[in-house]
Amino acid sequence: MTKRVRISVLLGALVLVGASACGSDEASGSGGSGSGSGGSGGSGGMTVSIAEPADGSSVQMPFQVKVNSSVELGTTESGKHHVHLYFDGDDSKYEVVESDTVEVSSSSKSAQGLSPGKHEMNISLRNADHSPAGAETKIMVDIGGTGGGAPQPAPTSGGYGY
Repeated sequence: MTKRVRISVLLGALVLVGASACGSDEASGSGGSGSGSGGSGGSGGMTVSIAEPADGSSVQMPFQVKVNSSVELGTTESGKHHVHLYFDGDDSKYEVVESDTVEVSSSSKSAQGLSPGKHEMNISLRNADHSPAGAETKIMVDIGGTGGGAPQPAPTSGGYGY
C-alpha cells in the first residue's frame, strides 16, 4: 500500500509541475512597440521592443537605437541573450546588439546599401547561439542621408531678376 501511495504522490507532483510549465506566456505582457509583436513560439514570456527611435520617425545617419528586453543582454560568449537588428526583413544582414543601445551608421553591416527613405527596422531577440528566442518586433523609420541633413541651395550673389 505504501508503494502505491508513493507512486501516486510522485505522479501527482509530475502532473502539477507539467501543468505549471504549460502556463500562458501572455502573463508578462507583450512589451512590444510600434506594429511589432512581443514574441511568439516558445518565447517563455520573453519580450523585446524598440524604445528609440519611435515608430514612423525620421532619422539621420548615424542614429542611436535603444532596445528594451525582458532578459539581460550580453555577449554571445557570456551565454546571455542578444538582439539581431536588420532592415526590410533581410535578416542575412544583421547587426549584433549586446547591450540596450547601438549606433547605426552607413558603415554598419545592417545598414549597408540602404537608400534614403522609408525602411522597416526589425529586431529579434536571440539566444547565445544566435537561434531565435521567440520575441521580435519592427517599426518604420524614414532614413535621411549621412551628415547634417538636407542639402542646402547654392548661395546666390543676388540682384539678378531672371
